[in-house]
Amino acid sequence: MLNSTVSTMPLTDNVLDAVNAFADLLAETPEYATFQQAALEFQRDPSAQEAVRLFQEKQRSLQMMQQLGMLSEDELNELRRLRRAMADQPRVRAYLNAQELFKRVCQLAAQEISAEIEMDFAGACAPGCC
Repeated sequence: MLNSTVSTMPLTDNVLDAVNAFADLLAETPEYATFQQAALEFQRDPSAQEAVRLFQEKQRSLQMMQQLGMLSEDELNELRRLRRAMADQPRVRAYLNAQELFKRVCQLAAQEISAEIEMDFAGACAPGCC
C-alpha cells in the first residue's frame, strides 16, 4: 500500500522550514499581491460573478454535446456570447490576467526547483505520476 504510506509520511522539520520559507517568499511577489487584489475585487463584483456563473452553467449543460462536436450553431453562438460577456467584465479580465502572471511565477519556480534537484519537480508531484 504505497499510497497510504506516502500520504501519512511526515516531512522533516528541515523540509517544512524550507516549504514555509518558499511560501513566504512566493507570497511577497508583486504577482501574488496583484492576484490576491484581483481575486478580492472579483469576489466583490456581483456583475462579474454573474457573468462567470452564466457562462459556466451553459458550458456545463453543453459539455457532452460539445465534446462530441454535436452543438447546434445556435448553442455555439450562445456559448460564445456568454464567453464574450464574461470576458468583457473588467474584474474578470483583471483576475484572469493576474492569475496567468502568478501562474508563470509558479512555473518558473518549479523549473528552478527541477534544475536544482535534477528532475521534473512538477511532474513528480502530479497525481498519477508513478
